[in-house]
Amino acid sequence: MSITAAFFTGLSGLDTHATAMQVIGDNIANVHTTGFKAGAAHFEDVLGMSLTGLTANNQTGAGAGVASVDSNFIQGSLEATGVSTDVAVNGQGLFILGVPDTNEVTYSRAGHFFFDEEGYYANTDGYRVQGYLYDSTGLNLIENLADIRIDQNSMIPPKVTSDIDMVVNLDADEPVITDVFDAADPTTYQFSTTVTIYDSLGDSHQVQVFFTQSDLQEWTWNAMIDGSDVQSGIPGVFELYGTGTLEFDTLGQLTSSSAMAMPVDFYAGSASSAIGFFANGLAPPATTINFTFTTQFASPSAIEVLKQDGYPAGNLSGVGIDSEGNLVANYTNGLRKNMARIALADFPSLNGLARVGDTLYRATTTSGDPLYNKPGVGGMGTIASSMLEESNVDLAAEFIRMILIQRGYQANTKVITTADEMLAQLINIR
Repeated sequence: MSITAAFFTGLSGLDTHATAMQVIGDNIANVHTTGFKAGAAHFEDVLGMSLTGLTANNQTGAGAGVASVDSNFIQGSLEATGVSTDVAVNGQGLFILGVPDTNEVTYSRAGHFFFDEEGYYANTDGYRVQGYLYDSTGLNLIENLADIRIDQNSMIPPKVTSDIDMVVNLDADEPVITDVFDAADPTTYQFSTTVTIYDSLGDSHQVQVFFTQSDLQEWTWNAMIDGSDVQSGIPGVFELYGTGTLEFDTLGQLTSSSAMAMPVDFYAGSASSAIGFFANGLAPPATTINFTFTTQFASPSAIEVLKQDGYPAGNLSGVGIDSEGNLVANYTNGLRKNMARIALADFPSLNGLARVGDTLYRATTTSGDPLYNKPGVGGMGTIASSMLEESNVDLAAEFIRMILIQRGYQANTKVITTADEMLAQLINIR
């Protein structure tokens, strides 16, 4: 090859080192870009010609070229943001983002998402996070990828109280009371507790349950409601809501049937009619009160378990995200409901993904088809909520590479100046 070929060999070195410097500059510029993955330029030699065409000993190179610029998908550090809709992947996987009104799909490690004006969970470009939606019960996952959307004005309707679980220990040392029960007379009962129930509109009603030891190993309970909450009732005067008996063996264990229906349709020992309607005009709900596991031990009477299955209407108050990627809606009535689950994607070749800016990637034939799965399943990483993944750029390593690339660039300029001097000497031969 001629001396002039050395100019082009040096030029190829300048081009490749300039590209490498551009990659380093890009890495440093994105040192604080959420979810950014550092790139690295890889060089390859360029074969000029074979002098003989017969052996490998006489091949002359023609410089260098850039073989590829690969992204380093190593995990970046996680930074707490305090924003509940920010998420980061801790491990393998990329978020799946759908472009609205198209079939285009992109992928990213940047999890700075929020709910837009239509309730879609999206990034700052308006690309919508893809996941699996739960059915109306919040229990069953529909495993078809879809836009994650939560109606910020959603409301859970009220639920009527149908079951009450009440576990009480009733003091076996209490004396037997034979007087007729009167809620206004504390000498006719030994213990009481209050339970809240809900009607079909979600209105709450306070029911007070009184316990009286009416015989050995036998207690009578009376559920009462204040007259102010009863149609045509008298405020301050209790009305009977339910009644029953509890029988125990000598070990203090409940032996009688422990499920009692309320409201009753009669007053014990009275011809008075039962509660017809609440003050709001609704009929009392049919409710079963369950005393299973109630005991009679020689220790102070105390309530141990008290829960009921009704609740008032509730508005959405916030959305939380757990480590499995579930978006859980929190309502003002205390209920929590699964709404959707974030999906993650992986690829046979991550380096085959096409970088398209905004920390987004697209699948290519080189990357292979995406493999979709749920966080924490099939090798996918888990979700860290209220956190973002920082750039994985190592500044110290980038500065070292910068020095090396600069020296390589200087060396290639030296090749060009030396070749120029040699050519000048050749021209000046006389």
